[in-house]
Amino acid sequence: MRNLRVVLVLAGVLAGALRAVAAGEPEGRAETTTRRDLEGEVRELLSGLSSAVREERSLAEKRLLELGPRVLPLLPAPELLPSASVRETVRRVRIELERNAARESVLPARVTVSGALSVRETLGEVARQTGNRLDVSLLPAKLLERTIEVEFKSASFWEAIDDLADRLDCRYEFDNAGRGLKLQVLEGQPRPASSAVAHGGAFRIEALPADRIRRGAGRPLDQKLRRHDDLLRVTLLLMPEPRLRPLFLQFAARDVSAHLATGAELRPFSPEASYELPLGESGSLSRIQLEYLLPETVPGTAFKLKGKIRCMTAAGSESVRFTDLAEVPEGRGIARRRGGVTVTLNRVRGTPSSPGKTEARLRVSVAYDAGGPAFESHQTWILHNEVFLEDNDGRKMRLNGGSETTRQGDGAVAIEYRFVDLPEPLSRYEFVYVVPTLIIDVPVEFEIQSALVKKP
Repeated sequence: MRNLRVVLVLAGVLAGALRAVAAGEPEGRAETTTRRDLEGEVRELLSGLSSAVREERSLAEKRLLELGPRVLPLLPAPELLPSASVRETVRRVRIELERNAARESVLPARVTVSGALSVRETLGEVARQTGNRLDVSLLPAKLLERTIEVEFKSASFWEAIDDLADRLDCRYEFDNAGRGLKLQVLEGQPRPASSAVAHGGAFRIEALPADRIRRGAGRPLDQKLRRHDDLLRVTLLLMPEPRLRPLFLQFAARDVSAHLATGAELRPFSPEASYELPLGESGSLSRIQLEYLLPETVPGTAFKLKGKIRCMTAAGSESVRFTDLAEVPEGRGIARRRGGVTVTLNRVRGTPSSPGKTEARLRVSVAYDAGGPAFESHQTWILHNEVFLEDNDGRKMRLNGGSETTRQGDGAVAIEYRFVDLPEPLSRYEFVYVVPTLIIDVPVEFEIQSALVKKP
């Protein structure tokens, strides 16, 4: 009877998870069948976790891990399970799959599309397959309806978007508010040389034409230069895919080498220098300035760059749900763990406001396993995680009363959120906190074969 009760609870929870999955975009019959097959297998495996036979439990756990992160929407939250042993196994499986999903999320997104399509359809496919939002509202309707031949076979997002921008005579820039790229026609503006661009994983690196600063009397900078050296000042523009949440960059001067066409290596102006650049919430575009010593006798109009920059990135977003808001234990709160982060709903206060309306204050703490001084100094991004209330009919109430940070520490932060003019009593809502599950150090390796030097 005990195992039967566990199976029934698991089936109910899984059905709820599938309703959430099905609430997304419509899918074709083949995709629906595949999802149903997966649903059936996950249900059987969850039932196997409560088996009295140890081997069956082990095989069920192993198979869930083999199915990979795609089963995460079908796994019940551990705290909703009645059996302690099943709860612990599902928690273990979720942590492993969430970490795998987080690592996969920082890999370059890929595009496969071919044939004669309109520009609108092509850009729509790029956006759909990569998860990167593209705003085409500034492109002329005539251009969007033009038919083009495309042939992308597992091309990276930046390879596809650079190719299309070049063919369509367009440029793009980050739309920080919408977390995407905004495309518009060039209108006679010059395009940077393609040879000055490289793609490193999910990042695009562009070297602007470098400045050559000649030696000359009366300039304080020249006192630092060797007698027969000029200064080569290089500016790199680093752009992540819009779907990513980069936090800050770390690199040393020696991590990026510069070579002349002859193969001779240029010495960094400050070889011992190291850098840490916060990216802010938008994390859209970073300007990196590097300086090298260039012999004054070398004419040099081009050079090569090769290097690696580390980008600390928040990855693998998961939705953490809190139910029964009217029954949050005073002084103890309710904790939910996802991947490498624990979210705790510490306190809930609901008070009547205008007639028939409610004001809610919810205090939340977020703690990551990864901490340290570098993380602590750049953790303001946590304040921008998505939060909302959801009623029994699935309607979302976005944050409309602001937030206040109540505590910050090593890898942790506490925030109080305020929702005003709620049309329903607080007991009829769930609180949803969307949190990246892992902070990942992503290496960005690149090689630019022919960076240019500005003509004097």
